[in-house]
Amino acid sequence: MRFSRFLLSCVLLLLCLGAHGAVQPAKYGITAFPDSITLQKGAMLGADTFLRQHPMMASTYIMSDIELPHVMVSQTADFYLLLFLCLMLGLIRFMDTRYFINLWKAFFNPTLSNRQLKDQLQGSGLPNLLMNIFFTFAGGAYIYYIVRFFTPHTSGVIPPSLLIIMLIGGTGAIYLAKYATVRFSGWAFRVEGITEHYLFNVFLINKVLGVTLIPFIIILAFADHQWAQQVVIISFIVLGILLLNRYIRSWQVFGSFFQYSKFHFFMYLCASELLPLAVLMKLLVKGMMFY
Repeated sequence: MRFSRFLLSCVLLLLCLGAHGAVQPAKYGITAFPDSITLQKGAMLGADTFLRQHPMMASTYIMSDIELPHVMVSQTADFYLLLFLCLMLGLIRFMDTRYFINLWKAFFNPTLSNRQLKDQLQGSGLPNLLMNIFFTFAGGAYIYYIVRFFTPHTSGVIPPSLLIIMLIGGTGAIYLAKYATVRFSGWAFRVEGITEHYLFNVFLINKVLGVTLIPFIIILAFADHQWAQQVVIISFIVLGILLLNRYIRSWQVFGSFFQYSKFHFFMYLCASELLPLAVLMKLLVKGMMFY
């Protein structure tokens, strides 16, 4: 039984091998049986035809774009400097709240600043000293960012952090020398009362100026060139108003000395205000542009 089944299977296999037949593709709607290479060529030809006929690809203009490298500039020193300025101002404000109230009263009321509020402000020794130091930090930082805005060179041999320290130290040295010179002049010419009023007005405006410059310094440190340009103009206007106020107060004090010669008053302003700042600016520009 098993042998007969095996024999029948062999006979059927032999018959299948000897059978002949032809596949008719047209019967099923197929014209040909392409191979894989033909199919790939046809797909590429169809894709190229689609791209050429697409309206977005019909333009004959050649467009090219150059990707400019983005240079990373470290602003760690700027961040820590601004953080230090804000913390210092906050600590002084927290230390003596009454001092700030008297400071703004003396600024907006010049007649009271020479009488009632003067002794109260000068009596607060530590906040008064810290506010003078704060002005040197704020003034030096403001000068640095203004010069950096107009001369944006970063290849100088002096690091930016060292330039800021030099400016802060230079600003402090200028006003320290000015304080000592005016004090000595008052003692030598026996006009201590007048020179004391003059120094009070000068350092009063300096303290107000230091607080006012903080928002401008923050924006100049991190804003782009377009925003910084508007801020520079506004800061110049505010700075000019405060300096004009200081010169008016100075003229009220020294008016009796210079009433017959305004040229001497102008020479005093150049020697005590403009010349030291010009030296600092020259030092900073050389430090930033020296290759």
